[in-house]
Amino acid sequence: MDRRDFFKYSAGAALGISLLGRSARLLAGNSKTDKYSVVILGDTHYDAPDPEYYHAGYTDPNPKREANHRKEFVRNADMWASRCPSLVQRAACLVEDDTRFVLQLGDLVQGDTATAEIHKRFLDDTLGLLKAQLAPDRPLVTVAGNHDLRGNDDAVITQAYHEYMTARMSKELGLDIQDTNFLFNAGPDAYIVINFGNTSPEKIQDLFDRSRGARHTFVVVHSPVFPYDSTSYYWWILFGNRQDSRADERRWVRSLLASRNAIVLCGHTHKTELLDWEGDGGRITQMTMSSVWAKESQGTYTVKASGADGYGSLMEPTEASTALLNEYRPGIRRYSYANAAGSYKLFVGDKDVHVDFYAGNSPRLSERFKLR
Repeated sequence: MDRRDFFKYSAGAALGISLLGRSARLLAGNSKTDKYSVVILGDTHYDAPDPEYYHAGYTDPNPKREANHRKEFVRNADMWASRCPSLVQRAACLVEDDTRFVLQLGDLVQGDTATAEIHKRFLDDTLGLLKAQLAPDRPLVTVAGNHDLRGNDDAVITQAYHEYMTARMSKELGLDIQDTNFLFNAGPDAYIVINFGNTSPEKIQDLFDRSRGARHTFVVVHSPVFPYDSTSYYWWILFGNRQDSRADERRWVRSLLASRNAIVLCGHTHKTELLDWEGDGGRITQMTMSSVWAKESQGTYTVKASGADGYGSLMEPTEASTALLNEYRPGIRRYSYANAAGSYKLFVGDKDVHVDFYAGNSPRLSERFKLR
């Protein structure tokens, strides 16, 4: 499928777009040289001040794990009572006439709910709050994070998320969204949204096949696709686990992304990180973003590691983590890592793609990341 076919595909019934809808008109763009912006929040972990409001009846069979989760309730309540509202207000100031949509990168909510009804209310309250404050007249798109699928019975909560979010994303985008892995277009660009906790190579391949001919291919996924610089969580990646038992799928998806020179927009690690990699015959650029302003210090942008030699320098290496990171090290062309949270603005043009980062609620630009 060439680019002309892509425009035909993105404008018509193959994606279920209602061209009469406001969202479809807003996203359609006007040419292959289209320029626009996207305002982005990373993980948000929205929660209520009263832990019983969304977490009434919550239990976990592992007492230690439940205790850790309840500590997160306290953390969330504090940051949403103090710092995070000003972060969202700052993000709202980034919305301008050229802003096509607002994107949130998963872990929209804390999760840890007892019933499907409570979980749906949690999701609806949070999206309603963010949409009202950020851009009521723009689509608000989110991707599934692990907290969004977590509760007393993960299967029940996952089904609740699927039922609520497919309907909500259909409404936001003017599309018929049937799955939490889905595709939408902004002008000549493809946005492939992957539910990293519930996907398959077949689903991902289908989304890539349906978006051939795109100018830029953005992969929106909660988890990174490159190993994370963390002693405990280096394996927090798409198709990753401690045993690396899905290594074939991990390498397959890496090759697929490289074949399209994909740009990955992700969260999960609560860091602001850029990784630019060449290999498998192509290039992958990953931008990791966080809006979890848990500590005051995260409102300042301070680079803790950079350059290819800085990748993996913050962790205590093990045999397993070293082997995994060494797969990727030779291809790293640019790398930076900061323990900073804030809001982000993606600018997309024919030859220029970059992200502006505003740490905390900073009125001034903290850093510009050139992606292409």
